[in-house]
Amino acid sequence: MDPAMTQDMDAEMILETPYKAAMKGDWESMVEYYKENLRYLFSPVTLSLDTGFHLAVHSNKERPLKDLLGLMEGRELEGREFILTGTRNKFGNTVLHEATIYGNYEAVRFLVECCPDLISITNNFGETPLFTAAGFGEAKIVEFLIASKPEECVDCNGCILSIHRQRSKDGLSILGAAIIGQHFETALLLLELDESLHSLKDNKNRTALQLLAEMPTGFESGYPMGIFERLVYSCLPVIRHHEVKSQLQPWCKAMQDLESGTLRSNLLNYLKDPKEEIVRGIIKQHPHAIKQLNVTNSPLTREEQIPLLIATRNGIEEIVWEIIKLYPHAVEKLNDKGQSILDVAVIHRQRKIFNLVKQQKIPLARLRRVIDKKGNTLLHHVADMEHYRGGTKPGPALKLQEELRWFEQVREVIPSHYITLRNDEGKTAEELFKESHKDQLENAQKWIKETTQSCSTVAALVATVVFAAAYTVPGATEFHISLPRKLLVGFTFLFLAVITTMLSFGATILILIQSEKKLTTLLLSIAAFLPVLVFAIMQFRLYVSFMGSTFNILKKTRKARAPFRVPCLPWGKMLGLKNEEKRST
Repeated sequence: MDPAMTQDMDAEMILETPYKAAMKGDWESMVEYYKENLRYLFSPVTLSLDTGFHLAVHSNKERPLKDLLGLMEGRELEGREFILTGTRNKFGNTVLHEATIYGNYEAVRFLVECCPDLISITNNFGETPLFTAAGFGEAKIVEFLIASKPEECVDCNGCILSIHRQRSKDGLSILGAAIIGQHFETALLLLELDESLHSLKDNKNRTALQLLAEMPTGFESGYPMGIFERLVYSCLPVIRHHEVKSQLQPWCKAMQDLESGTLRSNLLNYLKDPKEEIVRGIIKQHPHAIKQLNVTNSPLTREEQIPLLIATRNGIEEIVWEIIKLYPHAVEKLNDKGQSILDVAVIHRQRKIFNLVKQQKIPLARLRRVIDKKGNTLLHHVADMEHYRGGTKPGPALKLQEELRWFEQVREVIPSHYITLRNDEGKTAEELFKESHKDQLENAQKWIKETTQSCSTVAALVATVVFAAAYTVPGATEFHISLPRKLLVGFTFLFLAVITTMLSFGATILILIQSEKKLTTLLLSIAAFLPVLVFAIMQFRLYVSFMGSTFNILKKTRKARAPFRVPCLPWGKMLGLKNEEKRST
């Protein structure tokens, strides 16, 4: 065997020792190993080319790193700094990069004291340790780095230095990195420190506001919650732990202004949700960009470039409301397809935003008449199934009912003569809706039969006849009114039957089972009641959905019937007309 190869294999086996010690969290053994093998102190021990210094950061303590640096006590200080700045892994990360990524605050403090130059070193992606700390949501470390070494982080005007503002790989800003990671407390801290960060764009021409608009799960409105989840969410406290340190005042003139700096910082402590304050702060500080994107006589703009339409598409009410409140003209902007905010809300089934725009009476008068480049009206967009996400109701029948209700709701908004308009394909909105929902209709028919069969065979036979009749007799469009009402009645009696059966069955079991063994009695009772209980639990959510849908329909039906009585002639005139008809005959 080649001696060189043997030597490499021996070195590889030797370097497994500190790696295994680090994996076990035995940092003392790792330090002892390097004391005995000082020549391997800067050798890589992982496939990512991490050294022992990089591994020591994972201890979440300062001691292992300090002990390793203590092994270089014989070296000059400049030599130690040179070694720290030159020790990098496969990704170009220094030890300080790794410490900020893993949130080792003590190690960060120690490294900055030893070698402040580490703050300005970039990795292979063009990220400084300040950037990585923000990207991984380490607000405490971000605050410490800027407060302890402001000359390395900010200029005399309080703006973050260009080396920290954007990474070179894709142009992502430090504020954008915090937003993408959903570290909103860190993002708010950065926005407090440097308000100019909001205007930075990445290589895809996206600003911080556009990034926020693409994150529906970061907002309450973009995440569907049930009653229990909403209750828990409302009880969760959101407390800001970090304040801008007074050490920054000599370096940041803006911080010396009580109105724009200190006072605003103190008021932010009482805000419940930092995300909403980020949105509000960016929009207020970003007026020129918002206005430029929303001038009514400007050319059509791609939807990806309009924060309002991005937020509408993703259902983020907070952003939509803030933009409309501060810049009402924004609602009139059209995308490159000739679609307005109302069209986008209809296509993506964003009902709350649709209702929000409906409240803007003056813009609504124009928006409801918009016809896009393909000749589609607002009602045509209801048939768009490309962006359909499955609705909010359980079961295909209720989903179809929800779509029918959505069609009716949009039809009430558009001008009456728009209902019969045809698009470039020669189809009316109703024809397009029937065509696009054909599969959903078939699935609804199949589902309702299977649902009734799970209850009883007799109910399945009855429901099949009722369901077929709802689609074959004239007036089949009343499916979303008649069928849920029948199903609600059926499910109500079914649950009443289950409850009474369980009561009588329980009484029978208690009478018949006369065993002295309590455990046997308990197990028999559980075995008897469990199947019925499981069935009731499985069907209860569906029953609640039926109740909600049916009551909404009944309310709507009562409101809809009133206008049809208005044009009717008085009874006296009707009798007069009938008498005239008799005389003429």
